[in-house]
Amino acid sequence: MNRGGDGPTAPGAVAVRVVLALSLAPAAGIAQITLSGTAAASLVVHQVNIGYGVEESSGLLLAGEGGVTFRSRVGLAIRAAGGSLSTSTAGAENRDIGEVGVEASVIPAPWLALRASATSRTYSTAIARQRWTIVGVGAEARLDFATSPVRGVLRGGLLPVVTVKGLPEPDVALTAGAGIEYCTGSVIGGLFYGLERYDFPDVGAGRRLEQVNTLTFRFTVHRGGRRVTPQ
Repeated sequence: MNRGGDGPTAPGAVAVRVVLALSLAPAAGIAQITLSGTAAASLVVHQVNIGYGVEESSGLLLAGEGGVTFRSRVGLAIRAAGGSLSTSTAGAENRDIGEVGVEASVIPAPWLALRASATSRTYSTAIARQRWTIVGVGAEARLDFATSPVRGVLRGGLLPVVTVKGLPEPDVALTAGAGIEYCTGSVIGGLFYGLERYDFPDVGAGRRLEQVNTLTFRFTVHRGGRRVTPQ
């Protein structure tokens, strides 16, 4: 029996072994890590309908993302974005939007990625702030056009956890998207259309339907090991 912090299984000993293992890892192992950086600009159209017509706002959202992929199969990415949405709807206010998120992915085949994500999003006006927490699961498929550097991208997913300050959880929450990418060496440029849909239950004041449409240009640079599919 080990006592206190003594013995081969003590946390200090385990930490020392991990450090030694990492320091002695061969260069080939390091080569299995791919780093990526992404800059993106999105035209966002946000629509809300609570039974009295559609309230629409739109604006530009700028985003940055950093990612790491291990052995071309498991990836992790962190994203931050911000912008402003303006509206001409009577009685509605212009809003700022900001979000941060993390996404994990598993790549079982070169053309398929399975993804899970968590996002914190905030809409702010001069007098109020509404915070969203969104957890999603989904898949992404890439379709190569023969030997061309151009390929198509299809995305779809469910948002099983959505919490919104001041609102009940939606009955239906999903996301979908499609786009096209041009790949040359370690650089990828892409244009994507994305959609998020939220159908909230009727709690006596009318059913709330909310939708976010985005048209996004992404520019990604990769460095490091062999890449099967980009972040």
